[in-house]
Amino acid sequence: MLSHKLHILNIPELDKIITEIKDYFNYEVNYFNKKKDLIKKIDEDKKFFKNSIILINHKDLLSLKNKTDDKQIYCITKFPIKISNLIDQINARLIQQNYSTQSNINIKKYLLDINSRILKKTDKKLKLTEREIDTIIFLKNKNKPVKVDVLQKEVWKYGTDLETHTVETHIYRLRKKIKDMFNDDTFIKSQKDGYIINE
Repeated sequence: MLSHKLHILNIPELDKIITEIKDYFNYEVNYFNKKKDLIKKIDEDKKFFKNSIILINHKDLLSLKNKTDDKQIYCITKFPIKISNLIDQINARLIQQNYSTQSNINIKKYLLDINSRILKKTDKKLKLTEREIDTIIFLKNKNKPVKVDVLQKEVWKYGTDLETHTVETHIYRLRKKIKDMFNDDTFIKSQKDGYIINE
């Protein structure tokens, strides 16, 4: 599960409200009194602002526009505001960010688009199933060989009663699809201690 963050810049009334109700939603909330502190944090730690929304007032909008993605900024133009509308806006922007992030994941010399379930290399595209996407992402994130029983449990969500041949057959078909389309039989390697995607 992604950890979502809410950063509030110099809107004390809003900070007080959000602090009171933050147990009702799943955000980490950070308050910045000064614009320069927020800008410094953005410059120093880009990862801190991943999966984030920055709530600002209109006067601070221009100075932050070039510092981060527009989808991360929500400008509060007037008070009073309806908290339910604000939370809807925050959630919508976080969904947009996640969609954009998932559009292009680099794996080896390939581009994986989770949203359209396509693996691309140069002008060639291969349509994948959701399970194939899950398998590729799981192997990519592990960076070490993964045994079939781990894939069976973590990706397929099956217990030990499932034949391990079922998982092996799926991976064999996935490797064959990639080889047939891209002439690449090393994308997913089979080793004695499991399957691996080497970057």
